Order: sequence, then C-alpha cells, then structure tokens
Amino acid sequence: MRRLVILLSMCLLMCCVLCSCGTVNGYKKKDLVPVNETLGSGSIQVFVVGQNEEKGVMVKIKNLTDDVFYYGEYYSIQIFIEGVWYYVPTEEEFVVHDLAHELQPGMSYVETYSLAPYGGKLNPGHYRIACCDLGDNQNIHYAEFNVMADGRYRFEIIEPTV
Repeated sequence: MRRLVILLSMCLLMCCVLCSCGTVNGYKKKDLVPVNETLGSGSIQVFVVGQNEEKGVMVKIKNLTDDVFYYGEYYSIQIFIEGVWYYVPTEEEFVVHDLAHELQPGMSYVETYSLAPYGGKLNPGHYRIACCDLGDNQNIHYAEFNVMADGRYRFEIIEPTV
C-alpha cells in the first residue's frame, strides 16, 4: 500500500511539473508575467498602421488634446491569453533612447517599434503594443493587432472622428 501511495504521489508530481513547464501560444508558461501598468490619460490615440519585417511594428500616435503631448520610446509587446494580458518575453536585452518627444495638438506621428528583442517575429495570437511610456509605467497607450497562423499581421486602423 505504501508503495502505491508513493507511486501515485510521484505520478502526480510529474504531471504538475510537466503542466507548469508547458507552452501556450508558443511561449513557455513560466516566462509569462501578467501586465501591471497604468493606462495613460488624455485624448491620445494609438493604432497599428503597418508591419515591416526588417523594422518592426509601425504605430500612429495621434494627439487629440489641446496640449502638447510628451511621450517616450519605452514599449513592450503583450499577448492576450485566456482573458489575461501578459508581457511577451524578450529573447535579448534591448535599450531605447531615454528622452521625450513632443507631439503638438492635433498632430500625429508614426513611430516604429522593433521586434528584434522578441526574436524578430511573434507567434500567432492576439497582441497589443504598449507604447508612449516615459520610463515610469504611467503613460501607457495600447494598439492591438493579431498575428495569423501564416505569420501575417492583421489590424484595424480606426481614425477618430472629432
């Protein structure tokens, strides 16, 4: 009887280890960290307008306020899995310029964010890019997109009507 209990315990332990070390959407479960950051305020809109394999994801930032908008180059790629947003793990360290850009009222600018730190491509799934951060995780704006099974990117360009 004792041997049976030990054998069943070992099988249960192995199942737990194998399940926790699995992958989801091509990412190791143990590497996925839930998102914890503050959404930016104001009437700032960001949306994906293109994808370039050599450069990365192109995001249009549009200032709909009456004030100058200051934004930084910090960004992250996040994936939506089972109702929760997770940071996509990077494959290499990366740096950005630690400075603020100015975007005048009513103006827009297209910023390109590199996928190189993420291995140059993303696995199929529903993603968003968190951008405009000044380095304090307080000014985050999101642009969502999908990566299809064939590697194509799908996104909707939604221009605001003011």
